[in-house]
Amino acid sequence: MRQNSIIRAGAALALSACASAPRNPALDKYPPSVEGHTSVSYYDVHGRTYAELHDEMRRLGPKNNGTSFVGETRSPMTWSWRAETITGGSCTLRDVRVSVNAEILLPRWTPPADADTSVVTEWNRFIAALETHEAGHKDISAKAGRDIKDQLRALTGLCSQVSMRANDIARQIIDRASAEQARYDAETQHGLTQGTGFGPRNAVVAYRTSAGTAIPARSEEMRARMEASRARADSEAARVTRLLVTPRLIELKVGDVISSDELYGKLTVTGLTAQGDTLTSFGKSFMLEPNPRLIRTIRGLEARRAGDANLWVLTGTRPDRALQESDHVVLVVIHIR
Repeated sequence: MRQNSIIRAGAALALSACASAPRNPALDKYPPSVEGHTSVSYYDVHGRTYAELHDEMRRLGPKNNGTSFVGETRSPMTWSWRAETITGGSCTLRDVRVSVNAEILLPRWTPPADADTSVVTEWNRFIAALETHEAGHKDISAKAGRDIKDQLRALTGLCSQVSMRANDIARQIIDRASAEQARYDAETQHGLTQGTGFGPRNAVVAYRTSAGTAIPARSEEMRARMEASRARADSEAARVTRLLVTPRLIELKVGDVISSDELYGKLTVTGLTAQGDTLTSFGKSFMLEPNPRLIRTIRGLEARRAGDANLWVLTGTRPDRALQESDHVVLVVIHIR
């Protein structure tokens, strides 16, 4: 008896997305009891800037229910066995075999000769993170394959019913795996918590100096000015020992379009020093976590879907660790209704 099923999952295209790099060995790991194989295919993107590569991935990446993704994992799975009569009308399953053939789709970029080395470095970092995320989807399917084999091995029942019962068990395991795939994407925000944001500093939307001027993070011609401002801001922010931000929740409606300046203008950001002084003017950055609910468009930041998006406020411009609330980093939730 031979049956098959497919488990599918995708990595979201956020504000985020190789030059050739070694294949991640995690893609090829399977439990010993499962016959596993991973094939990786690519769609080629072209460009030399972050914005151009983002546009290419939105246009060429896999689509699912109207949403663009940068990567996708499909896991065709087959299982088979031999039913052997043991006594009377009873049979047991022998030679149970389960095969998982993961099919992973990723973007591929060949940098032009004049590509900025920082873009190439960021691309390679992103691809490694994306492979790790997709390997997680593959692992969920592989675990389901192992569970199918464990539960079907030596399964016994009436010969007229044992095959139906085996298929029911396998389908239940597949259903649980599909739910686990969805939880994995929810917990990792389609890989964003694993580093699958692609862009300068991995999500800086805009930066404010203590004087209050806004500098677009993707403006190539202002790169030198931005670096000088960042250095000054880091020096100013060193005085802050505790960051205070109000409000902690901003509400938008689906369809709202708001500029970075307008969004940040809704916030009051102050800082305390070790001496107890309150600072109202110091270097700080705002980082919008990549999220398909709130995306950057030509018109500004556009609320596309109901739900929450995360806006991080931090002193200086270079957080020492992955974003998480601390005395120097504060999360402001943008609730879209």
